[in-house]
Amino acid sequence: MPISVADELRRRMARPQRHRLLHGYPLAAALPSADHLDEHRELTFDPNRGRELIVGVLPHPYCNPAVTGCGFCTFPHEPGNAAKTTAVVKRVVQEIEAKAFRQKHLGVLTNAPVTAIYFGGGTANLCEPDPFADLCQTLDLMAVGAAEVTLEGVPAYFLRGTPRLTDVLQKNLSARHYRISMGIQTFDEARLKQMGRSAFGTPATFLEVVRHAHELGFTASADLLFNLPGQTRGEMLADVDRAIDLGLDHLGLYHLVLFPGLGTPWSRDDDLLAELPDNPRAADNWLAVREHLLARGWVQTSLTNFEPAAAHATDRRYVYEECSFRPDRYEAIGFGPSATSYVSAKDFRAAVKTLNPTSADGYAKAVDAGGRVWDKAFVYTPHDQRLFWLVRRLAALAIDTREYLALFGTQLVHDFGEAFRACHAAGLLGEADHVIRPTPLGMFYSDSIAAVLARTVVRDADGARPVPKELVHDARQFDASHSPMG
Repeated sequence: MPISVADELRRRMARPQRHRLLHGYPLAAALPSADHLDEHRELTFDPNRGRELIVGVLPHPYCNPAVTGCGFCTFPHEPGNAAKTTAVVKRVVQEIEAKAFRQKHLGVLTNAPVTAIYFGGGTANLCEPDPFADLCQTLDLMAVGAAEVTLEGVPAYFLRGTPRLTDVLQKNLSARHYRISMGIQTFDEARLKQMGRSAFGTPATFLEVVRHAHELGFTASADLLFNLPGQTRGEMLADVDRAIDLGLDHLGLYHLVLFPGLGTPWSRDDDLLAELPDNPRAADNWLAVREHLLARGWVQTSLTNFEPAAAHATDRRYVYEECSFRPDRYEAIGFGPSATSYVSAKDFRAAVKTLNPTSADGYAKAVDAGGRVWDKAFVYTPHDQRLFWLVRRLAALAIDTREYLALFGTQLVHDFGEAFRACHAAGLLGEADHVIRPTPLGMFYSDSIAAVLARTVVRDADGARPVPKELVHDARQFDASHSPMG
């Protein structure tokens, strides 16, 4: 007998909550190989479709904690050094130049307004100053003057070097607003040592980084983990208070993803696994931490993002992720290892998502080959587009049923009614004034909500779908030997 949606939801809620929906649909691991697509096809970013751009830049995949992946990280990463980092950054510059050159001859991309740029990856601020300056200057090939620009990285690295990368960024990339985002994870120095992050900074370092950012006119963001092994609720709340007291302008709050078989060092440690809270207790901790932030005058802006009310009311609020939750209004272009790009048809009924090679070597070979860089791609059917839009709006905490009808010409209740009814009955979703929102409990179980929504999607067996012609162009029509910067 097929399992019911309600039973599937209960089964999903009993499993680890991974917050994978923050990565959109489908997940990177689910993207099929692009071997069946013409290797000379390249995505077209066309402002005539009425959308703006967000740009993700992964300068390299390297990081260097004393414990691999800080013990818990599941993102692609490799150990590296200055020479390796510089070599990959140079390839990223080449990728941008080649893509911008080809698109310029189509009358697109270089004229498309860029709303936000995010430098992420392994540890983005591990770059050396000179190649990072080249990277910033190359991004000026696009219309970035009105963009928000974020540099992510390790706290201590924002303070090192001459010149500092924050100065390099401000000097070489003209933008509307700059911000830094650092991974604090916790203020407990014993836990930081357990993560192999002792060299990444202490609480005193975190404060110095915030002050440095504010002196430059940047805003400052930090990420915190909660539900760490053996962590008490009091310790979680204390971490939140210390983060607020730093004077941060934004906080990312993440439930630790850890379970047997995950593949991280901590997932192989039985003692750490035994100290994890079960889902009901972990959800209660989430509710307590969230309420504490709201009580201290912060505003929740997405599943994991919070800002002080005063900062959120200005044009200096964080917009990159906010834009990523509006695929009907923004397209995304990614440069570097593991970078993703997304373009959709003018009527939003079809789209393509691509993924660059994740390893440094694989990425370098793809760039050096001179053709398209991405090696995985997913072509969205109209129903895929509906699901993608839904999970993006779920992450943004608001699914407007009238917008759904306007975009897709069909009623949400007709397409996904059974799944929404099951989530509503479980106390995970509520609706008022035509807007469906996750409840605070539903925010914790958002992965489970997305999973039951995805049950309705029917995919081709081999994933080999034709790409809509308006979304791609033939790169062979351009002289590959011509210098893009010439």
